[in-house]
Amino acid sequence: RVLFRRLSVFAGGWTLEAAEEVCAGEGLDGWEILDLLTQLVDKSLVIVEERQGESRYRLLETVRQYGRDRLLESQEAKAIRDRHLEFFVKLSEDAEPKLRRAEQAIWLDRMETELDNLRASLEWSQATAKKEMGLRLAGAVWWFWILHSHFREGREWLETILQESQEAS
Repeated sequence: RVLFRRLSVFAGGWTLEAAEEVCAGEGLDGWEILDLLTQLVDKSLVIVEERQGESRYRLLETVRQYGRDRLLESQEAKAIRDRHLEFFVKLSEDAEPKLRRAEQAIWLDRMETELDNLRASLEWSQATAKKEMGLRLAGAVWWFWILHSHFREGREWLETILQESQEAS
């Protein structure tokens, strides 16, 4: 139940690495994640798909909403959403230089796959006092926004974040 509700923080799916980073802690060890995730797949609560040689997991949206309601009722929602934001800031900052190199196509595809999670992370950064992290995230994926025809959305995120940061100063 703990893993299930924590997984609801992901929008559009996740990798095993993401689940281990975001969902482990407070009574759930990282080494337990794969076994528990497999049990959720066996119970048809989690769907697993193969994409470009990598397993990717997701919840049906109605199931995700149920899990999200349970997460919001728990005392851990803020911590899990903070870890989700931190994971995607780190992923984006790791991807940023690769978006301008030979492995550009691979990383553009990966960031497109994670677009819903990037949006969820940016929304969370705006809803909390984590605007600096949102700015780091939006800036790190600037090349992605441009090269994958999300320029307008990227500009709107950056403008909103910068405006709110100036108002807070």
